[in-house]
Amino acid sequence: MLKPTKKRKACEVLEVRHLTESTAVVRFERQGLEFEPGQYIRVGMDGDPEIRDYSVYSGADSDWLEVLVRRVEDGLVSKQLCDLEEGDVVTVGGPYGHFKLTEIVRCEPLLFIATGSGISPYHSFVESYPGLQYRLIHGTAKLDEAYEAEAYGGNYFHCVSREEGGDFRGRVTEYLRELEIPRETHAFLCGNCDMIYEAFDLLQARGLATENIHTEVYF
Repeated sequence: MLKPTKKRKACEVLEVRHLTESTAVVRFERQGLEFEPGQYIRVGMDGDPEIRDYSVYSGADSDWLEVLVRRVEDGLVSKQLCDLEEGDVVTVGGPYGHFKLTEIVRCEPLLFIATGSGISPYHSFVESYPGLQYRLIHGTAKLDEAYEAEAYGGNYFHCVSREEGGDFRGRVTEYLRELEIPRETHAFLCGNCDMIYEAFDLLQARGLATENIHTEVYF
């Protein structure tokens, strides 16, 4: 098992991709930091004690680290991260967390369920483990929040709650009530805590064993 890096590293920003007005992917130097897909790191501005946890968005074999950041107007870190430019410096610590795909689970049918920026660990899963048998259900308020959905090809399913468009008009949990789910499926839930609690109960009611449901609460 990989041990967390105790000392925070200073990493230069290599690129910032703005996906929407309020969301960006920040790419920075890896500085030798090793992680397992699904884990998170702690990121802050160089010289600022404030840090926040972000799931790693990039793949395990990438030469850099990426995180998906959603701007929170009263947040102490997210606004600064979204406004970063190439050449700026962030500090990074970690990795942490147990939201991971074991070798055994990778061979099973997988159902990835996310709201908002909770899609981040799934991006890392897909980049790191080619050939996964998965379906990704992503719930967002707006149509333009399908963050880099092309990375998932035909495995991506978009639930949009506040606008027309997408694959389903409504919340993720509303769609789950209609979905047939084989009992051998391993379901991963990441995002809003209310979604996770409701989806967990729905999946159990559909026959999934508790040990087949894995969760990561974002907010």
